[in-house]
Amino acid sequence: MDIYTYWSQTLEMFKKTFDDQVIFDSIFTLLKAREIRDNELIVTIDSIFNIGYVDDYVDQLQDIYNSIAGTNIKLVIMSDNDYQKQFHSPEEVNDIIYEDHLQPGYTFSNFVVGNSNRIAQNASLAVAMKPGVAYSPLFIYSNSGLGKTHLLHAIGNFAKEKDPNIHVLYCTSEEFVNEYIASLSNGNMDSFNRKYRSMDILLVDDIQFIASKESSSEMFFNIFNSLQNDNKQIVITSDKPPKDLKGMENRLVSRFINGLTVTIDTPEFETAKAILKKKIEIQKVDYPINEEVIDFIASHFNNDVRELEGSVKRLLFYKLVFGKDKEEIDLEFALEAFADTYDAKQETGSLTVDSIKKAVAEYYNLTVNQINSKSRTSNIIVARHIAMYLVRTMISDMSFIQIGKEFGGRDHSTVMKACNKVERNLSKDPNYRKAVNDIKKRIS
Repeated sequence: MDIYTYWSQTLEMFKKTFDDQVIFDSIFTLLKAREIRDNELIVTIDSIFNIGYVDDYVDQLQDIYNSIAGTNIKLVIMSDNDYQKQFHSPEEVNDIIYEDHLQPGYTFSNFVVGNSNRIAQNASLAVAMKPGVAYSPLFIYSNSGLGKTHLLHAIGNFAKEKDPNIHVLYCTSEEFVNEYIASLSNGNMDSFNRKYRSMDILLVDDIQFIASKESSSEMFFNIFNSLQNDNKQIVITSDKPPKDLKGMENRLVSRFINGLTVTIDTPEFETAKAILKKKIEIQKVDYPINEEVIDFIASHFNNDVRELEGSVKRLLFYKLVFGKDKEEIDLEFALEAFADTYDAKQETGSLTVDSIKKAVAEYYNLTVNQINSKSRTSNIIVARHIAMYLVRTMISDMSFIQIGKEFGGRDHSTVMKACNKVERNLSKDPNYRKAVNDIKKRIS
């Protein structure tokens, strides 16, 4: 173990013997182990005015530390300012060599904002504008591929553009653990601590990786506390909310919860469509892509941003190989491009679009061709609307655009209106509701 871990354990043990919880939280939690010099453990506190109070307990803290660490050293308390002046010149503190690991391509300007991510984007922009003031820590969680990493880099890039001298570091928790282990092996723990504790903004991706790694969690806890005490900005991402991080120490989880926690959801249709248009713009496509194609992809491949981006690359590659003579990418061409991932007649058990149409047609003494036709006869319209609604609700992953194509090439807005109308009729007309339920039984 290192002095920071030993000191954290010292405070935990001392806390059990101290009667006044308020004073402990207000003063003693601010004590930070710095380094050992000439058999003296240097411990600092933010204000010189608190030293007089802590001095009364130095011997007790010293005894606890030596019993835990198995050492015989003297404990010296001083203010943060005195420590920096006496042992570290400003040039030494600011001359830490490190890479910020920021990717310049991830900015707020190219992050597409929608209902699914607006809160996370607003919170990220707030901390980038005023690090350490608005929300620290900021905890962002979501499934993979929804933009957490983009926001982390955007925060760093925005802050660096605003103040080139600000210290920003992006790392994954796995990189943090690996660097910590390497520093232990090489005897470079002092440099490791100085590097992380000197950050103005620390951006940590995928914090869940650090769970169950006791020594690394301890080190991160100490660095976290040091940055918090110095009013620095910490931003953390995870695939789960803090309370669901299995194996994570409770004291770390409680500190995560103490900040601002926001989530990013799966992009809804409008956001997915905006993301697609941004990706196509970045690709600098010099031929038109039909709006129906954008709608099709946005409704069918919108599990995450990576899937949307991959679908664009697939479509453009297919155009390059098989559509050199096409002046425009239309829906028919797009369906060919995604033929192996999308099949409108794919069965879900024994359920298909055709089987639903057939069941509805038989119930109303019609033919499937009549349901697919352009006829505006009232009984055919009723049957057609119910068939569209049942396809939408009984077959997973069928978009309005796909359903429209299955019903004579109708526009997706027509399908949406039909489904909405069926839902309204179901809520107010018992006979209508019975008819739909009877058709469902036939289908089953």
